[in-house]
Amino acid sequence: MSYRIQKEVEESVKILSTRFFQTFILITVAYLGIVVAISQSPADDAAAIDDKLISMSSDNRLELLVQITGVNPLEGTANARVLPWPNSDDIGYRLKSGWVPDQDVDLVVDSVIGASNGGSNTYTFKKDVPTGGFDVQIDEQPGAGARSDVGWYPLDKYNFEIPISAIGTLENGDQATLNLLPLDYTKKIDTFEISMVHGLWSDAFTTVKMDDPKSFDLAIDEFNNGQSSSVFEAVRSNSTKLLVTIILLLMITAMISVTIMTYMVVSGSRPPTLSSLTWAAALTYSLISLRGLMPGSPPIGIFVDKIFYFPSLIVTLVCSLWVLVTWVRREDFQS
Repeated sequence: MSYRIQKEVEESVKILSTRFFQTFILITVAYLGIVVAISQSPADDAAAIDDKLISMSSDNRLELLVQITGVNPLEGTANARVLPWPNSDDIGYRLKSGWVPDQDVDLVVDSVIGASNGGSNTYTFKKDVPTGGFDVQIDEQPGAGARSDVGWYPLDKYNFEIPISAIGTLENGDQATLNLLPLDYTKKIDTFEISMVHGLWSDAFTTVKMDDPKSFDLAIDEFNNGQSSSVFEAVRSNSTKLLVTIILLLMITAMISVTIMTYMVVSGSRPPTLSSLTWAAALTYSLISLRGLMPGSPPIGIFVDKIFYFPSLIVTLVCSLWVLVTWVRREDFQS
């Protein structure tokens, strides 16, 4: 019995010592490490900045819950949903999913396409009329960087600015600016990670930072004057980048494997069988399917296409033709 156990242990050690299993274990460990790394939430000051702005803001304020619901890289636009959320009974009352204004409120959103009833970017909320939020389409922030192009997929990055101002109408008919406080309410959206920073109405490129106390004072002054500017940064999620990397590795593997096989067949080291011809053709068509798996459906002609997809497609196509020609011309091999 002990001899049999010893033999089984030796066989197990022999199997585990093979290069295949060593490679498999290495890949598994590396993959688990990557998954753990991309699952970590990046440490930033967004929550701390919001908490500090809330503590510095007036209690008699109208909070604006802003949510990015979609990004269109080809048009350079994003869809956003804005929900006014009164923090004071002087402005309105909160419902479960909406609110009731206690005075007439006008919100002006600088957007590409608005959805107000008047066909403008001014959204009017009447006193004592239960209401909710509204959707707008916003454009990219002026002066966008080079990576604000879908050609950089999956490393593209977009910044969207949402300037909002608010005016309330008092009972005597006088109008006055409302204290504002924009807050990020964005959920996960397909292929993108969204983060918000508080910019200044006068200069959106100047943002509120924890190590810059003056930026808090400037932002609060604008909020108390009924003006706010929120900048949303959209980057591809880590999961999207990981999947694209795997797809590109599969393309490279297919190109290298069919190149080696074709060389062996053309040089006479391996027979030009019908199965090798079928395999080469199948790899060519599989590349087209792999390209369609890229998340977010990027357009044809992006940077990774020029570096990986087009060369892989051309090489596998040429190799398939070479295998076909060799299979047709040579008669000294049996398929």
